[in-house]
Amino acid sequence: MASTVLQALRQNGTNMFKFTSAIQLARPMSTATTNLTLVPNDEVVSQLVNTIMRDGKKARAQRLVSDSMKCLTKKIGAEEDPYTVLHEAIETASPLLKLSSTKKGSKVVHVPTALRDRQRRRRAIVWMLDAAKKRGETSFEERFAAEIFDVTQGTSTVLQKKQQLHKQALANRANAQVSYNTQR
Repeated sequence: MASTVLQALRQNGTNMFKFTSAIQLARPMSTATTNLTLVPNDEVVSQLVNTIMRDGKKARAQRLVSDSMKCLTKKIGAEEDPYTVLHEAIETASPLLKLSSTKKGSKVVHVPTALRDRQRRRRAIVWMLDAAKKRGETSFEERFAAEIFDVTQGTSTVLQKKQQLHKQALANRANAQVSYNTQR
């Protein structure tokens, strides 16, 4: 009988039983906006946020990235997007290779190995964060923005580290395991 009553109510379109959840009742009805940090949903930016994040505090890491982009906007001017400058800086600072040590007999040799895109970005981000820690500005946001600006200008120590790594990889290119018989 109860099912026939419910079917009749559904057909008539009336909603006799209106339930509101406790969450809806407890939610404040004010329209005050909170201080939200706007970080684009991007692969590179999310990797940067996750690298900066400590103890699971993602909102704090997003705020740091957002504030450093505001500082970067002051440095580069309002006509350029700071996130495109960030992308260019990370792409410029990212190494192509890594050196891994292996033993050949009794010798330890360095073998250059190609990095995937995510690994390249990770190395560039970590290098830029380390270089930002050594800067003299007062806040993290200013230090990181200045480091991004220096990478785009070509005066950062991160670029020197990348060049040094590529030189070592070039010197040890004889140790790379390359297969020449790829057509089978």
